Amino acid sequence: MYLIISTDKNSSFSVACASTKIDKIITVKRPFKQTELLLKNISKIVDFKKLEGIIVNQGPGEFSALRIGISTANALAFALSLPIVGICLKSDLEASEKEKIELLWQAGKSKITKVKSSKIILPYYDKEPNITVKK
Repeated sequence: MYLIISTDKNSSFSVACASTKIDKIITVKRPFKQTELLLKNISKIVDFKKLEGIIVNQGPGEFSALRIGISTANALAFALSLPIVGICLKSDLEASEKEKIELLWQAGKSKITKVKSSKIILPYYDKEPNITVKK
């Protein structure tokens, strides 16, 4: 069983599990709630003892959303000694959450079987962060 994580937007995120096909998908549409809800929803669909690898959306996307999803994926891969792959989706892609999960699965399923050990996935940002400081 493989875990698929897509957190490229602050307004929503999706997690899924797949073996030969996508078995379950959970999409959460709660703005800025990835930190509180990501692991909770992953644990709803994944048996960590049966997990074989992790596929994560590497970007492009919103800074905080990508950082949370990729950090979670990296931590799980390290703690469970699992292979991990990051997949970059097209920046102009306006797909639904379900379509993104399907694209991540299609692109990641052949790559994940070739990864021998866990590595660190880095986010891909397509622009500089927009950080404003209030005085």
